[in-house]
Amino acid sequence: MRRLNLRHILCPIDFSSLAPGALAVASAMARARKSELRALHVSPSDGAAVPRELGSTERQALMSRLRTSLAEAAPSYDLIGGAVRQGDPGTQILHFARTMRADVIVMGAPGADRPERPMGPVASVVIARADCPVLAVPARRAAWSNASGLFGRIVCAVDLAPSSLSVIRQALSLAWETSGHLTYVCVLPEGDSNRSAAARDRLLDAIPAEVGNWCEIDVTILRGPPAAEIARIAWAQEADLVVIGAPRRWTSTTHAVLGRSLCPVLVTHDARPLPRPASSRRDETMHAAV
Repeated sequence: MRRLNLRHILCPIDFSSLAPGALAVASAMARARKSELRALHVSPSDGAAVPRELGSTERQALMSRLRTSLAEAAPSYDLIGGAVRQGDPGTQILHFARTMRADVIVMGAPGADRPERPMGPVASVVIARADCPVLAVPARRAAWSNASGLFGRIVCAVDLAPSSLSVIRQALSLAWETSGHLTYVCVLPEGDSNRSAAARDRLLDAIPAEVGNWCEIDVTILRGPPAAEIARIAWAQEADLVVIGAPRRWTSTTHAVLGRSLCPVLVTHDARPLPRPASSRRDETMHAAV
C-alpha cells in the first residue's frame, strides 16, 4: 500500500465568498498532517494587455488581507505563508503549484449553488491542467461536513478506463489514514445487463487484497445518469469526500458531479506517493489529529 504525500498544500484565494470555505478545508488538512500551507492571490491582468505592475502599497494591502485570512483559518499554526502574483490567474496558479511542488491544490467552487456552471473559469483551467490532485470545495456543504481535515467516509467514482487505477489508489491512500469506509461506484450505461458481474470483478481485482485489514470496502455497480447516481450515493452515505478522475473533456461526468456534490470533490491527477511508513497507521492518525 502506498499513500499520497500531502506535505505541501496550495490554496488560491480570490477574496470571493468561496475563499473562506476552501481555506478552512485546506487549513484543516494541513494541521491534521503537519503540512505546509500556502495561500496565493493572483491579481488578474487586464485582458491581453501587458499587466500594470502592482505598486508596493497595493501589494502590501493584498498581503495584509492574505495574512488576515490565514490567521482566521489557521490560528497558532506556523507552517503557513502567503504570496501575491499578477497575470492570468489560471496560469499563475499552475506555475506556483509546480514551483512549490504542491501535493494538492484546494479551491472553492460554486458546486450545487450553481450546477449549470459549478466551476469558474479559473478553477476549470486548474482542474484540467494541474499536475497534482485538485480538491474542489463547494460553496454549500452538507450539514455533516467533516472539519478534521481527514476523510473517514469516501466515495470513489470509477469508469473502468485504464486511468481508473490511479483513482482507485488515491482513494485508498486517503482511506488508509483513518481506517475509513470507502465505496467504489461504477455507473454503467442503461440496458447493458450483462456487464455488472464483470465490472465488479474488475474493480475487485484492482483493489489490493490486504486492504480489508484496515479499511471497509464496498463495490457498487449501478445504472443511470452517472453524476446523479454518484451524488446520491455520497449523500446517502454522508460522505466526507468524493474522489473522481480528471475530466477528459470540458463537458464530463466530473464537471456534472462537481455541480451536484455537497461534499468536497478530489479530482485526481498524477501524484507523488511515498512508501507506507513502518509505524502504526492508527498511531500516526491519532498523532496527526492532535
